Amino acid sequence: MKKLIITLPFLLFANNSLLNNLKQKELNYDKQYSLQDSKDTSISWINPIMLQYSFTKDNMQNTDTYTKTFSISINQPVFKSGAIYYSIKYAAHSKAYNLLNIKLNKRALIKNALDIAYDYKIAKINEKILRLNIENAKIDIKKKKEDFLNGVGDSTFLNNAVLNLNSLLLNLEDMKMTLENLKYSFKNISSLDIDTLKLPVFKLINKNEYLKNNLELIKQKKFKEVKKDLYKMQIGNQLVSVNFNASLNWQDIDYKNNTPALKDNSLDYYRVGFSINMPISFNALNKIEKTKIDYLKSQILIKDKKLNLENEYDSIIRELKAYDKKIKIYQSNIKIYDDLIESTKDSIEAGNATVLDLKILQNSRKTMKLNIEILKLKKQKALLNLYYKLLKWNID
Repeated sequence: MKKLIITLPFLLFANNSLLNNLKQKELNYDKQYSLQDSKDTSISWINPIMLQYSFTKDNMQNTDTYTKTFSISINQPVFKSGAIYYSIKYAAHSKAYNLLNIKLNKRALIKNALDIAYDYKIAKINEKILRLNIENAKIDIKKKKEDFLNGVGDSTFLNNAVLNLNSLLLNLEDMKMTLENLKYSFKNISSLDIDTLKLPVFKLINKNEYLKNNLELIKQKKFKEVKKDLYKMQIGNQLVSVNFNASLNWQDIDYKNNTPALKDNSLDYYRVGFSINMPISFNALNKIEKTKIDYLKSQILIKDKKLNLENEYDSIIRELKAYDKKIKIYQSNIKIYDDLIESTKDSIEAGNATVLDLKILQNSRKTMKLNIEILKLKKQKALLNLYYKLLKWNID
């Protein structure tokens, strides 16, 4: 099977998103939450500035004393053996990882909608096939009934023909129900009309392009960076840190019962300094080792994900080849029916066949062509399993 360079299909969704407004809003809130969470994480190493105000009144020694105190203080780490640097990196990598996860969730919803749309189109074609088979079954009953009434047919054959028609009619009702269910399932995801939806046309991409642009593999690599940052942060948290600390203090004391009233501001002061801290934790090595194991495991997960994607690609290739073989079988059958139709026309002129015989053959030929249409749609649905994970697929 020929492998083409990646070709991005153009989807005709009448400039509307495939997903309905509710799904889009849900995903948008997920994105906003992820962005806010990333901002929060990126500055989480900065300690808050503490503001404190107090007011007290007392009447010791028959003197009303009003004391107002206001202070600003901060105790901020400025060096943590790399932990601050890696916490900022961790926020950036976590943001990228979470956004990729949201993108994949959106793609999964889009894929689900398109899967339903493909199934709907296939079911519509199967409905046409059933109607053609029903038409043939009715013709078959008519022919067997004539044979039976003319004394050259068996009632068993006629009975089986009636049962076959009954089975086909029941299948048609089931198909109608299937189509309705697919419509409702599609409406849960999309506000577009499934009957007029233009489905994308995919072409096969090569394996290298598939792996290079695969969102799941890219996400797994970003996950490794997240685990690496957590590992480095844990190491830094167990080593020396330097904190800057400062405070400003204002105090205002009023003595109201004195004549004249007195004020005392002599207690205003500031404090500036730094501290060096070295935690001695009995489980420090265990904490570091746990994050290291997570980091090492994330590297293995990349290889495992790549292997799974390679196997997935190979599986889809086998599926596509199987569909191509079936298409060739139907195409051969069409040629056979073409010959039969021509010979039947000659037989009709010679009086050895009827128009009903010709109609059965023509309907059967139509079902062969419709089955080819189904197989082509199944090929597109199989290729969708590749495309919805591609970074370059312009559908978001």
